[in-house]
Amino acid sequence: MQHTHESLYVPFRRIEYVGGPSTFRKNLKKFLDKRGFCYSNSPRKSRLIFFPVTYPEHTLKKIKKEGGKVIQRLDGVYYPSKHREEYVHLNKDLRNIYLHYADFVIFQSENSRAQCFTMLGEKSREQYEIIVNGVDKTIFYPNPTYMWTPKEEKIRFITTGTFRNKDMLEPIVETLDLLKDKINFELTVVGPIVNPALGMLLNREYVIHREAKKLSDVAQLLRENHVFLFTQQNPCCPNSVLEAISCGIPVVGFDSGAMSELLFFSQDLLAYVSAELFKKYEDYDYARFAEKIVLVTEKYDFYRDRSLQYSHLYSFDECGEKYLNIFQRFLKDLDSESFPRRNILKNCMMKLLKRKGTNGDR
Repeated sequence: MQHTHESLYVPFRRIEYVGGPSTFRKNLKKFLDKRGFCYSNSPRKSRLIFFPVTYPEHTLKKIKKEGGKVIQRLDGVYYPSKHREEYVHLNKDLRNIYLHYADFVIFQSENSRAQCFTMLGEKSREQYEIIVNGVDKTIFYPNPTYMWTPKEEKIRFITTGTFRNKDMLEPIVETLDLLKDKINFELTVVGPIVNPALGMLLNREYVIHREAKKLSDVAQLLRENHVFLFTQQNPCCPNSVLEAISCGIPVVGFDSGAMSELLFFSQDLLAYVSAELFKKYEDYDYARFAEKIVLVTEKYDFYRDRSLQYSHLYSFDECGEKYLNIFQRFLKDLDSESFPRRNILKNCMMKLLKRKGTNGDR
């Protein structure tokens, strides 16, 4: 069915250059275009809007006033242990939409749902769905023949992302500092260092910094390394981890956020932090992290084989199909709701034309 003014609007034109929401929207647009799905280029022509995190309130108010629906996609939230007293202000816009405008919410993981329910309030079961993000499998795929032979070469660690906060890099470098005399290794850091304070962490003889410009470059670097290291605090569904999983290399990190959920097949490579939902950065124990890094080197063949076994997970085609089903369901409901209104309008027009015809006869 082709939808006109009632079609879906997604703010594809507002795609940023970096970050998870940007990657998601690029992948979603590519998927919808491949499926030939008709979407609108303007919220003014639509009665269904879908967006990550936030969107201008005046537009949402107009859509709701005209009987439209709002679908919000949420990752994590801001919380006191990391963002201090600013967390209330930082959550303000997304919380307002979540509570007063969103007819339906999509969470990226069970952990994402738990974080949002705790900080923003609960939704009824029919008001949300959990859809784990996916990656482009034509770009991120494994190289099963590339293995590490301990007696012949150093092990190559890698981490990727847009490095904004210290939790994304500091634990990795300071833990590897503890292991310099125990393991022969190098670390490749891939992506922009947008926080200048992190620059000093690159001043290690074992660190190689690469600013890959394209996802295909990131994927190739993942396939050329042996182990992925990840230490972001309370991540809800990090793209970089899904990309590493898809490239079939073992992932070592902290049991924080959705990590154990996404890496259910290798939870023993995640260092314990605490039983709290929102893990505190000061509870990151580098000694525990170091133990997991040593473990992956000691049993590399086992963890590499297991990683290859589960590298098929998290395809964006599967993820996109779930989003498409939700969009189609809402559009169908909107069509059903507007059908009676169209019949009433048609009957009114028929009566008006009939009256005009009668008056003309006189």
